Amino acid sequence: MSVSRRQLLSAFAAAGALAAAGPAFASEPHTTWSPGLDNAPAEGFAEAAMRLVHGRAPRGLAGVHYRNGPGWFRYADSATGHWFDGDGFIQRFAIADGRATHAGRFADTPKRRLEQREQRIVAPGFGTRGAPDAPVQGPDDVNAANTSVMIVGDELWALWEGGSPTRLDPRSLQTIGFNTFRADLAGMPFLAHPKVEPNGRIWNLGVSGNRAIVWRLSANGTLEDAQVIPLPSRSYIHDWAVTERHLIIPLQPWLHQRMVAPIVDGFEWRGDQPFRVLVLDKNDYSNQRIYDLPAMFFFHTGNAWEDADGTIRFDLCVTPDAQFVSQDARAMINSQVPQGESAELVMAVLHADGRAELQRSGQRGEFPQTDRRRQGLSRDLVAMVDDRADNRLRVMNWRSGASQSYAFGTDQMVQEHLFVPKPGRSGEHESWLVGATLNTRDRATELHVFDAAAVGDGPVATWRSRYQAPLGFHSTWAGA
Repeated sequence: MSVSRRQLLSAFAAAGALAAAGPAFASEPHTTWSPGLDNAPAEGFAEAAMRLVHGRAPRGLAGVHYRNGPGWFRYADSATGHWFDGDGFIQRFAIADGRATHAGRFADTPKRRLEQREQRIVAPGFGTRGAPDAPVQGPDDVNAANTSVMIVGDELWALWEGGSPTRLDPRSLQTIGFNTFRADLAGMPFLAHPKVEPNGRIWNLGVSGNRAIVWRLSANGTLEDAQVIPLPSRSYIHDWAVTERHLIIPLQPWLHQRMVAPIVDGFEWRGDQPFRVLVLDKNDYSNQRIYDLPAMFFFHTGNAWEDADGTIRFDLCVTPDAQFVSQDARAMINSQVPQGESAELVMAVLHADGRAELQRSGQRGEFPQTDRRRQGLSRDLVAMVDDRADNRLRVMNWRSGASQSYAFGTDQMVQEHLFVPKPGRSGEHESWLVGATLNTRDRATELHVFDAAAVGDGPVATWRSRYQAPLGFHSTWAGA
């Protein structure tokens, strides 16, 4: 590796040290702006049957839908400073023989154990200053394990942004411990959006300032390679994309300009700078190109692929600036409703001759999902969550330009829905969409199944849990 582990981790160590520079974030306890940001029970949810409230389970649908997201935000005298800093709460929705069950458990991280013991917010985070006495020696001391999940071999990994994956038992959700890959890689950043090729190989990034580590793992999680590369800017990177031959790293103009606590305060929006896309050859990271697009902010990509002429295409959901991450997601902790503009689905088109352009869909939404069997391959469909007034699940077809949607209504908070293949079928349309909502009227989490080819007809099956879980971020599906 061209840069040492010590150098790459220095930014995180500095962030931890800065936590001691002032008082902890503290406020009077608030009732959240929605049940989506209430604390989950500290003991989690024991596995319990869900009640079928609509339709019936499709024949052949069997597997487990896992979700992860922040689930603990406040104690009596202190609270996190940002939605992104709550402790990771992992949910397990199991479907078999036409029935569904629901369970949930917190990731048992050092951060959570310390704060539960002391009954206060201690660790610094993305938008949380932390306590002056926070015992931070490295990234995994503040690892919230709260952003995404993936099945790797016979384990479930809970993913954060700035540190190691957290290994869990996929049946009990019991925490096993951090996966550090190698002693010299302990605590290295590992993003919450790994990319899994059709052959099972796993690619991921870890980002610190203007450097990134490129991870390559086998299908069972064995480390194949880890290399540090320089980046052209210190951009905030939450998601990225891959094709069959290339790694696609979007570099937006929300830049980490100074090391302060909380980390979010060190970023600056530079709308006068372009949105750059770094393209690397998978076999030679020094073989790279940079494309420029208009300034915009994004969290999530859909999927990328290459045309026969070398044109690279990838979709992403964008907003004009970084208001949500820098302001709204902090205000949500204090019961305020986000005010920023909702995201629009766009397609970035990178031509082999160096030109770049955006194709706008006019469709609003976030948490884009595609058929994961087609990672890096061409496809048409993308599913999104549109959280405006009527809370829609939307499916857009890039080839035809058509879209269809289902409105859940004002009493439902819609979360990410995943494409789940129908048995023996290979087409994108030959899938179900499986995902959760939070029913705010009945104070219960629900699980829905849609036919991906007929989303506008509404769910074919809905189960209601006896539990109310906080809103999650990202999901994965494990077939039976």
